[in-house]
Amino acid sequence: MNQATKAAMYSALLIPGWGQFYLKRYKRGLVFLLPVLAGTLILTWMVVRAGANMIKAAPFKKGTIQLSHVMEVVLKTFRTIDLFYFLLMLLLIAVIWILSIVDAYQLGNQITTVPTTGADQESSSDPV
Repeated sequence: MNQATKAAMYSALLIPGWGQFYLKRYKRGLVFLLPVLAGTLILTWMVVRAGANMIKAAPFKKGTIQLSHVMEVVLKTFRTIDLFYFLLMLLLIAVIWILSIVDAYQLGNQITTVPTTGADQESSSDPV
């Protein structure tokens, strides 16, 4: 497996920017990693806040829990999440992730493809 494919796989399967780190382009990797981490933290905060609201609003007494009541509380709680911002954040994370994969692959190809000039070719063909 060549360097470009490895870098793209690292960015695809691990985290965005990891392929750039593999290619020793740390600043470029951070450009992809930091926004995805920030978006993930925001999404996590939204879900945790909704879960905390669900626990606070749960009108359950021990031994009287019914599935219909649980589903009602869960649906009511998830309505508190602003779905537009949630989906927008997921979309941005996906776009950055895909861009990270493409960038890592292209960067890997640029690094492995060493441009040869006419002088390089002549010196390699001259017998010593």
